[in-house]
Amino acid sequence: MVKVIAYDFVGVLVTEKDVDLSTEEDKLERMFGDNLNDSDYLMAARKIIAKDAVILPTTENLIVKLYQVKDKNLFKKVKEKYPNIKQIIATNHISFIRNFINKYLDIEYLDDVIISAEVHKIKPNKDFYNLILSKYHIKPEELLFIDDNKNNIEGANELGIQTILVNKSTNLINEILFKIKIKDM
Repeated sequence: MVKVIAYDFVGVLVTEKDVDLSTEEDKLERMFGDNLNDSDYLMAARKIIAKDAVILPTTENLIVKLYQVKDKNLFKKVKEKYPNIKQIIATNHISFIRNFINKYLDIEYLDDVIISAEVHKIKPNKDFYNLILSKYHIKPEELLFIDDNKNNIEGANELGIQTILVNKSTNLINEILFKIKIKDM
């Protein structure tokens, strides 16, 4: 029985808009994923933009410029059908996405946000998934992990975690409800 659903952020909850980026924005955007901490991101960003006072607002504006929410009501739809299942975001990203999540996603139905730069763990490393299992006191088969990255899915599968690999044609709500229904039988 699924007790926790963990959603990746980019590619699962949001898409990247096709927008023109400045040279600096393009370089910053390439550094968003796989961050063990924000300090590493900021140190690398200082090579692109000299002033910290400019890096932070540029980063936050870039996040808003880049990302478009796929289904604002996804968390609500799942919670209405399965009120006892916890829903979390589990992403490799810098912590500056938290403001976007709070503003553009329906966080009323969200239980937690786990960001690699804050927990100092990165998917597909087992310690990232084990953090979720430990935090929620669940067995691997009680976690449904959703990602668009095959390596992250394979990392979760190695621990016995249920998964959904998302692609552009995936109807996420249908996939989630189907997966949960099958496991409840």
